[in-house]
Amino acid sequence: MLRKALLGFGALLVVAGTVAALASRSFAGLPPAAVGAVLVAAILLERRRYKRVEDRVPGPDWQPTGERFADPVSGVLVAVYHQPLTGKRAYVRIGTT
Repeated sequence: MLRKALLGFGALLVVAGTVAALASRSFAGLPPAAVGAVLVAAILLERRRYKRVEDRVPGPDWQPTGERFADPVSGVLVAVYHQPLTGKRAYVRIGTT
């Protein structure tokens, strides 16, 4: 819900800033448009940056790396697995701290 609201607010800033810049024929509306564009980009790219914690290993070809950590948000103990052919990593829930 918050994600959608922030995306809408960012898009509104982009549109309003662009309209203001075009209507006034100056660069006065560009700062709000730039802030809106950064907000929208940050929200859309955030999902690519942070990986989801899975409940089980993605497949039989995935191998444990030996890395373990406590997820700082949920407090869940997480093990890291990787797929040697692609180099992808997966984070798998193994318990609670």
